[in-house]
Order: sequence, then C-alpha cells, then structure tokens
Amino acid sequence: MESKEQSLRFLTLEGKIIIPFFQRTYVWNEENWEELFEELSNNGEKTKFLGAIILKQLQTNTGEPKKLEVIDGQQRLTTISILIKTLFDNLQEDDKKQIENDIKQILFFKRDAFGKEEIRIDHSNVDKVAFESVLNGVSIENINEKSHRILKCYKYFFEKINSIERQEDRNQLIKNLLNTLLNTENKMLVVIDLKENDDEQKIFDTLNTAGVTLTSAEIIKNALFKKYIELIDKEKAISFYKNTWENTFLINKDTTEYWETERLTGRLKRDNIEILLHSIGVIKGFFDPDQHVLSELSKLYKKKIHEFNDIEELKSFIEEIIGYAKIYKENMINFDNDVSLSFDDNLNRLLHILDVLEISTFHPFILYVLKKNQKQGQKTLLLNLEKFIIRNLLSNKYPTKNYNKLCKQFINDNNELNKKLEELTIDNCINGLKHINNKYATLILFWIELYRRNNDSKYDIKELKYDYSLEHIMPQSWEDNWSFDKVPHPNTSISGENSVEKKLNDRKEKIDWIGNMTLLRSKLNSSLKNSDFEKKMNGENRKKGIIAYADLSITKDDIVTPFNNGDKIWNEDKIEKRTNSLFNEIKKIWG
Repeated sequence: MESKEQSLRFLTLEGKIIIPFFQRTYVWNEENWEELFEELSNNGEKTKFLGAIILKQLQTNTGEPKKLEVIDGQQRLTTISILIKTLFDNLQEDDKKQIENDIKQILFFKRDAFGKEEIRIDHSNVDKVAFESVLNGVSIENINEKSHRILKCYKYFFEKINSIERQEDRNQLIKNLLNTLLNTENKMLVVIDLKENDDEQKIFDTLNTAGVTLTSAEIIKNALFKKYIELIDKEKAISFYKNTWENTFLINKDTTEYWETERLTGRLKRDNIEILLHSIGVIKGFFDPDQHVLSELSKLYKKKIHEFNDIEELKSFIEEIIGYAKIYKENMINFDNDVSLSFDDNLNRLLHILDVLEISTFHPFILYVLKKNQKQGQKTLLLNLEKFIIRNLLSNKYPTKNYNKLCKQFINDNNELNKKLEELTIDNCINGLKHINNKYATLILFWIELYRRNNDSKYDIKELKYDYSLEHIMPQSWEDNWSFDKVPHPNTSISGENSVEKKLNDRKEKIDWIGNMTLLRSKLNSSLKNSDFEKKMNGENRKKGIIAYADLSITKDDIVTPFNNGDKIWNEDKIEKRTNSLFNEIKKIWG
C-alpha cells in the first residue's frame, strides 16, 4: 500500500476509474454539496483536506488502458467531477477555450491511440446514465425533484453559481473555484494505492469505523459479493449481482428510496433494508436478540458469509435474502394517515397495530410465517400473534423487553405462541381498559369501529384512515362544569363520613376508563373541552360540538343517538356500562 498527497490532477495520470458493481450508489445530498462548495469557495484560507481516495489497480489485457477500482472515495470523486463540469458549463465562451483541454483531461481519458475519449469514472448501472448525461451535457430544464440524485447535484451547483447577480462576480467565482480544483500545488486529497495482495475489504471496513457513513446493508452487500468473486469469478459475480441484489434493491429510483426509507422501531429509526437483514439474521439464527445488538449486524453477517466455502451455498443464501425481500416489500407497508384500513385485511391489521405500538420485534416472525406457511396457516398464526399483542397490552403480563426472546421462541416452535396465548386469557384484560392511555385507547376504539363496519351491512364504508382524535366525554378537568351538584354520582350506596372522597376517587378513576373515550374526525375547540355535557355535545355559537364531528358508530350509536333521544346525563354509570359493552366487542375480536 502506498499513499501520497495529491492534487486533483492525479486523475490525468490514471486511466479508467471503475466503481465496483457492489458498492453503494451515489448518496450525497444538498448538505454535502453545500459543505463542499463553501469549503472550496473560501479563498482567504487554505483549502481543507477533502479526504482519502483508495484505489486498487486491476489486471488488464495487453493494449488495454490502465484500470483502477475505487475502494473508497467515489462520493467525493463523483461530486467534484460534477462541480467541475458545472463550472465549465457556466464559463464564458472565450474562457472555455482556454481551459477546455485541462477539463477534458480530468473528466475523460483517451482509450486508444486513435484518440477515442471515454468518461473517466465508470459508474455502476444505477448511476451510470445520470453521471454520463451530466458529463456529456444535460439541460438544466429537464432536471426536477424526481430526477436522479446526480442530476440534482448538477442542478444544485448550477443554481448556486447563477444565484450571484453580477456577471463579473459570477465569472470571478468560477475562475477561483477552477483554480482551486486544478492547481497542481493544491494537495487536497490523499490517494492510497493498494497492491494486489492488500485486503481492501479490511481497509474499507476500517475506514467505516473511522467515520465513513456506510450502512450495515452496504457492508453486508460488499462482503457477500466479495465472497462470490473469491469463490468463482468476477464476471459471474456481476451477472448474479445484477439478477439478484441490483434487481431487487436498486432497479430504479423508487425501489432504492423504498429500501432507504426509515421506520421508527421503538426509539430508533432504521431503514427498511436494515430491518429486513436483521429479520433474516434472527430467522436464520445467527443474530440472537438475547445476546446481540444492532450495531453487530454487519459483523455477524460477515462471520456467516466467511463460513461459506461452496458457491452454491452462498448463492442459496443470497437468493433467500432476495426471497424475503420480495415478501417484505409486498407486505410491510409504511403506515401514515393516507392509508385506508379495513378489518378483513388480517395482515395489515396486525402490522398497523404493531406500527402504532412501535413494536418491530415481531417482524422476523411475521416474515417467517409469510414465507414458510400456506395462506390458512399464515392467517391462524398472524391472528394469534395479534391476539397475543392486544391481550398482553391490556394485561401487561410480559414486558415488551421480553418480546425479542419470545419472537425467537415463536420462530423455533410455532406452538410456543399458542401456549403463551392460552396464558393470556381475555377475561383478565378488563382491568387494562380501566386505566388505559390515550394511544392505546385510540387504537382499540378504531379497530372496534372497523369491526362493526365489517360485520354490519348497514355500513357502506368499510375502510377508514387512522386520523381521528381521541376525546374524553367527561373531561379530565371536570370540577367547574361537572361538579357533583350538576352531575350527581349515580351510586347512592356510597355514603357516610367519607362518601365525598369515595365519589371523588371513583370519578377520577372512571374518567380514564375506555368507556369515557371516543373518536372524532376533528379536535374540539379547546374552550369546549371542559364544558358541560349538553354544551360539549351541541357546541356553542360557531364552535362545533361532538355531534358535528361524530362520523363513527362508536360515537354516533353509543353517545349521540341516546343524547338526541333525551338522555342528557353522562356519569360514572354510563362510563361503566359502555366500558363493559366495548369489552364484549374486544372479546369477539381478540378473544
């Protein structure tokens, strides 16, 4: 290994710069572009060191140009190349002629003695078209928000330059930047040349731990296809990579963005591909949730990959990843307020419940069930898991920290799920409805509503979006408008010296029972929240009350209809009766 401080002119001495097919795509964003631009624009100070470029020379046939593989630094090299092209495009024509040859020497190389030119940096398929279109000339008008990130990089620099109003100032900035980039005295890079026997994977990983932001998925992908090359050859590895990994995770911009999309899993945000790879590790047994943490994911995958000595075993492992990826993408949707949900979609019901509860621990089990079981078997197991989650939510028998262990048990033996479910009898869940927090209450009421709609033909609308607001009928701040002289406690048996205190405690407790809660399509005006029952139902002046926002059966049938029929009292007795009624429906759903 040799390292040397170099200016950007080092590119003119090299041949083809090849981005390995298995390396990550171009990922820099506006924050990175701005940082680079501002650093290079700082004429009053010495230019900051821009990082290391690690290259490894590849074997070539006689007469072929020199080829170097980029081990690290493709993001910087790509961005700087785009910036140089953008600066050149914004030069005045006379200035272009003076510098054109210098620019070409960096961005292009002569392939043969006939002077045929090729773009110097050879990107993998995902980035190739966008990068080459920039260097060959792209119209700024054709670049929009849906364009490739490389094109948006060009547009960013183009607009940054042209935001300078005075032509003279703009020209001066361009010249200064080009001088900074092309000056042979400006040693802004350290170029590391690896020898044939140097272990680039080890160096690659070392850099990552030193601060290069590679994801677990990127490290795992690199390790998989390095091993593939080791076991067979590069050409077959490229072909297999394109047909499997690239076709699954990188085939187009939408697919790439899907796998890069982050989900909230507990307190952490993780992208879809990391959740997938973690799930596979749990299913296959080399990631033990009891012993390992997420930061060890790539290390454990690399250990697993190292064990493969047969190409067919490795191919089978990669194909298994691809199989699980297809199942994941087809089924594990990202829930938001625009997703319509129905009760009869068993899988989405379970996934939505887990999403609201911020539980991702059971994703491995769900993937396992979807891959290994027929439709009816899937339905039974997933319904049992849903019952387990809801019953445990209400009974609180198993701490959520134990879910990792339970997930492993359920994968190893599906009967373990049935055993645990039998321990969580539905009748023990009633107490959980008597001190339920707002998030849990919203979730349960929503699915009770969809259950009613699914089982009663009078409802035309069977699907709903999860965008309702929870409202306490009797407000938590009840003292002013719901005092005992206005809403007497219904239990006359509470008497004696401590009767007031007992009634007070009873009211405070029942306010947080699920029977005192409902869902509205819009939040009540804050001034109405603590109003008396009639005012809260009807509204006041232009402020709408519960009746105006009562779209759901759990509000209209349970509360509004009795009110309109003359039942103008809402008290502890009503809360208790409605809690019991809702519990009967919960037993039908999750019993």
